[in-house]
Amino acid sequence: MKRLFITFISFLIAVAAFASQSVRNLDIKVVLDKQGAAHITEVWDMSSDEGTEWYLVRSNLGDIRIKNLSVVDETGMVYVNEGEWDVNRSLSAKAGRCGIVTKSNGCEICWGLGSHGRHTFTVSYTMTNAVKTLNDYDMLHMQFVSPGISASIRNVKVTVSSQEDEFNAANTRIWGFGYDGTMEFQGDGTVAATPSSFSSRSSVIILARFDKGMFSSPSVQNRDFQAVLDQALEGADFSADDDDITPFIIMILTILGSVVAVFYSAKAHRENIIGKYKIKDVDWCREVPFSGNLLESYWVLSKLNLVGQNSTFASAMILKMIKDGQLSTRKDADDKIEIFFNDSSDMSKLSVPEKQLYDMMKEASGADVILQNKEFSRWSKRNTKRVNAWITLSNEEAWAALARDKYAVSTDKLNEAGQAEARKVIGFKKYLSDFTLSRERTTAEVGLWQDYLIFASLCGIADKVAKELKDINPKMFEEVVGMDPYTYVNVMRMSNSLANSITNAKIAAQQAEARARSGYGGHSSFGGGGGFSGGGFGGGAR
Repeated sequence: MKRLFITFISFLIAVAAFASQSVRNLDIKVVLDKQGAAHITEVWDMSSDEGTEWYLVRSNLGDIRIKNLSVVDETGMVYVNEGEWDVNRSLSAKAGRCGIVTKSNGCEICWGLGSHGRHTFTVSYTMTNAVKTLNDYDMLHMQFVSPGISASIRNVKVTVSSQEDEFNAANTRIWGFGYDGTMEFQGDGTVAATPSSFSSRSSVIILARFDKGMFSSPSVQNRDFQAVLDQALEGADFSADDDDITPFIIMILTILGSVVAVFYSAKAHRENIIGKYKIKDVDWCREVPFSGNLLESYWVLSKLNLVGQNSTFASAMILKMIKDGQLSTRKDADDKIEIFFNDSSDMSKLSVPEKQLYDMMKEASGADVILQNKEFSRWSKRNTKRVNAWITLSNEEAWAALARDKYAVSTDKLNEAGQAEARKVIGFKKYLSDFTLSRERTTAEVGLWQDYLIFASLCGIADKVAKELKDINPKMFEEVVGMDPYTYVNVMRMSNSLANSITNAKIAAQQAEARARSGYGGHSSFGGGGGFSGGGFGGGAR
């Protein structure tokens, strides 16, 4: 109990120390000269109610040397550079002075606070050999802001420029790591790392690749740039989200495919899914497969490339929620469909992906809680991580359902019972596609028309099946579905539009991530960036 109390008190002390130190703005400008030296100017607008000095950690230096240290405060006073710095002195003894503490693998840049309270310090120094000469390109790979600084930092920006050349996508590639934000080419020939938020775990790491001829650095490394990039990209995620849930949720997304095909290999053999059958040899089936489980059926359809895009899955979910009463629809004054949310309905019937889709749609509907045309499209563009997380969850739930229902042998193979249900998926799709050719229709079958339309939406053929059902008996269609055929077609089109927003948001996110991974600028990655020089851990007041 005593140990727990001591730990708790230590935690409170640490929190109080963190709160007593704050950086309102940190602006770092890095100018590279022809020889590859970095001339750095850092402006710290900060406050501290404790400590005698401020220090910056610069480790992993290798052949880099730090020189020409200069510190100027908000009054214009130029601090005395003492060279080797003595940490063990009073607040007044360190006032107006700066220096460097030499460490075994780097150094600490230090200056006296002079007094507690708010100050603006302009710190300038040079890092020789910052640019490295590689076999094929030259590079800068530096951590300019360290994690673990004992102060809360509100705003950070790091810009890098050259004394001779302008940086652009024709001669330079850029990557940002350690923070959530952007790494972009600027119109003035500089590149800028701009975190959107900054925590004690954040840092700013910049990796830049330069064409040969831009620099003549004497720091030569016998390796190709790709080796550097491969190491830096380990653990990286360049996906963006303007309404970020948390910077620590890192999701590794694969190339766009269907909701479930994202997880599974595209080269899986057909016989692992439907046994020793050919798709063309599977007969009609009038029975809804997998007891109506949309996830399991979609797994089969996507695995066999029988659907074109993952949006059909979300569209089927929406129609199912309308059928079961969680969602309802009406026309507005312009004859457009609006969606309402029935929280009082039986939400326990929803699967986890369905409930999350319901919640996302409701959030997108805004203050009036009525989802109108294009609202979800705009929302999904701002919340790509939520959308991608939902796709990943749907994939996981699909496989969990197959395993739970004892249909699976492995992640890409079904057992005999699963293969029999998979053949029903194919047969049922064929039956719906050829519905007008089927002459035998019982009364019980008419009662399944709404289920047919949901499955048809899953297969991407809902418009065709709706037309065929309407042609059979328009009055019966309205009685079973609960709305006239014209209205239902519009409902299907809106559900398709909503679902397409999921696909579009994922495509946009992946295109942005591809550009960022290729070094053309864009979103930064909180993870990755390994192999950098400079930086380290810690810093701030002490």
